Amino acid sequence: MAHGIVIGNTGLALQPRPRAAEPTLNLPFSTLEHNRDPVLLLTPVADNNDPTIVYVNEAFEQLTGYNRTRALGASPRLLIGSRGQFGWLGRLRRRMQSHMTFSERCRLRCANEDALAVLVEAHPVSNNEGKVAYWLVKMHNLAGWSERPTRPSQVVPALHDDLTGLLNRAGFEQHVSAALRGATEQDQHHVLCYLDLDQFKVINDTCGHEAGDELLRRLGELLPGCLRDNDTLARLGGDEFGVLFQDATLTHAQVMADRLREAIEKFRFPWLNKVFSIGVSIGLVCIDTSSKGVSQILSAADTACFAAKDLGRNRIHVHHHEDGEIARRHGEMEWVTQIQAALDHGRLQLHLQEIQGLSAAASDGGRHYEVLLRMEDEDGSLISPEHFLPAAENYHLSTRIDNWVVGRAFDHLTETEVHRDDGQLCCINLSGHTMTDAGFLQSVVTRLRTAPHAASSICFEITETAVIANLGLATHFITSLKKLGCRFALDDFGSGLSSFAYLKNLPVDLLKIDGMFVRNITRDPIDLAFVRSINEIGHVMGKLTVAEFVEDSNTLQILRQLGVDYAQGFHISRPAPLV
Repeated sequence: MAHGIVIGNTGLALQPRPRAAEPTLNLPFSTLEHNRDPVLLLTPVADNNDPTIVYVNEAFEQLTGYNRTRALGASPRLLIGSRGQFGWLGRLRRRMQSHMTFSERCRLRCANEDALAVLVEAHPVSNNEGKVAYWLVKMHNLAGWSERPTRPSQVVPALHDDLTGLLNRAGFEQHVSAALRGATEQDQHHVLCYLDLDQFKVINDTCGHEAGDELLRRLGELLPGCLRDNDTLARLGGDEFGVLFQDATLTHAQVMADRLREAIEKFRFPWLNKVFSIGVSIGLVCIDTSSKGVSQILSAADTACFAAKDLGRNRIHVHHHEDGEIARRHGEMEWVTQIQAALDHGRLQLHLQEIQGLSAAASDGGRHYEVLLRMEDEDGSLISPEHFLPAAENYHLSTRIDNWVVGRAFDHLTETEVHRDDGQLCCINLSGHTMTDAGFLQSVVTRLRTAPHAASSICFEITETAVIANLGLATHFITSLKKLGCRFALDDFGSGLSSFAYLKNLPVDLLKIDGMFVRNITRDPIDLAFVRSINEIGHVMGKLTVAEFVEDSNTLQILRQLGVDYAQGFHISRPAPLV
C-alpha cells in the first residue's frame, strides 16, 4: 500500500492512500510548514539511485531560493550544483542506505549560486508497518559561523552527540580547526583518524535500530580507554567516529589506531541471546604545514577509510598525496559527479558502429550495429566510456546509465519503424549490476509488450565475467527476454578461464570473440589458434561468432578464411552519432 503525506496540528503522520492518488499535504496547519528551520522530506534510497524531494517547507524556500515547483521531484543534488563540489550528499546516501541518522555541517548551493553553511540533520520516518517511508531532513542555518570561532555567538550551539555523549561532527571540526592553526602557525604535527564500522548494518538489519544505538553507546564508552588524555574522540554520524591525535607522529598514530582497531575487533556485543562481533576500517591523514583546510582534511581521511574497506576491511590505510589507491578513488568520485551531471542535464549520447556479415549464415540482409555510449563534457568534447564506466560500476550508477541507453535505443527503433522481418539487429551493452536488477528486467518487459515488433531487432550484449559472477540471475534474465524474442551476445568471449565450460549452459545466440585475440592474428599464431578454436566450438554449439577490433584488411581476410560470421572494428566502420 502506498502512503500519502498528511501533516496536521500534531505533526507528521503517514496514512494509506490509493496508488493512483497523489501525496496529500495539509499545509496551513502543518507544524513542519511553520517551522523556523528549513525542512524537507526525501524518499528512501532505492536501487542505488538518489532519493527524491517530496516536500519542502516555507523556510526552505526562503533560505535556499528554490521554490516548491523547482524542488519537488528533484534530487537533493540540486543543492550541491552540477559539479558536486560539496561531497556531503554521498555520505547522506550511505547513512540512508544503512538506516542511520545523519548530522553534519554542510555547504549548500542556493538558487542564486551562493554557498551557504548549514547543519544538516536527517532521520528516518517509519510507517505503521515499521518500514522507512520517508526521511525527514532539517537544516540549521550557520550564517556567521567560522572555522576559527572568536565569540560564543559564532559557535554551533549543539556540539555533542545525544546518543553517545561524545563530540559531534560540528564540535570535532572546531578541534580540527584549532589543530590546523597550530600546524600552520607553530609547525605542530597532528594526525586525524577516521573510523567506519564494518558489519554494523548486519546488526541494524537483524536486530533493529535499538540494538544499533546500544552498540554505538557501548563503543562510546569503550574507545576513550584506548586514547591519551589529550586526544579528541567524536561520533561523526551514523557508524562513523573520528579521533584527533594531538602532537603525534604518523608512526605513533598508526600504533594508537591499531589499538582502536584491535579493541573493536575483540569487542563482543550481546543482544537477545545472540553475540555479535564487528570490525572497523580506519583512514589516517596527517595535519601539518601542507594541510589546506578542515573540509579537505576530513575528506582525505574519509577517502582513506573507504580505501581501507576496498582493500579488505578491518585495516588501516594512510592517506598520501601520491597514493595510487587514494588517487583512484578521488578520480572515480570526480567521475561520479560528472556522470550524475550528464544524466541530469542530457549530456549522454549514443553512437552506432556497423557490424559486417562475412559468412553465409550471416547473410540475412539486415543492418547490424552496436550502440556505443559517449558522454559530453561541459566544454562539448566527447568522453569514451572506458574512462567513466568503471566508476559507474563501482558506485552503482551503471543501471541508471543502462536504463538511459535502452530507452534511447528503443526510441530509435520505434522512430525508424523497424519491422520483425527486416533483419535489423541493434546490439546494446548491459552491465553486470543491471542483469541482477529486477526492476530493470520488468521495465524492459513492459517496453517490449507495448512494442513487440522491436524484440527481434534487439541483441543484449553481456560480458562473460558478469555472467559467471551472477550465473543464476543472469540465466533468468536471459531466458525471460529471449521468450519475448530478444537475442543475446556473450561479449569479450575467451577472456575468462572457464569460458567453454560455462558456454554449454548459457542460452546465448552470438559469441563476440575478445578483441585482444583478434587484433594480432596476422602476427601471433597463438592468438590465431584461439580465434579458430572459439569460432569452431561456437559453431558446434549453434552460435554465430563476431570478431571485434578488426583494424585492417589482412585481419578481415583471415577471419573470412576461418569462417567467422561477423566482423566489427575501425576497418569496417568508425562509430558515428545516432541521428
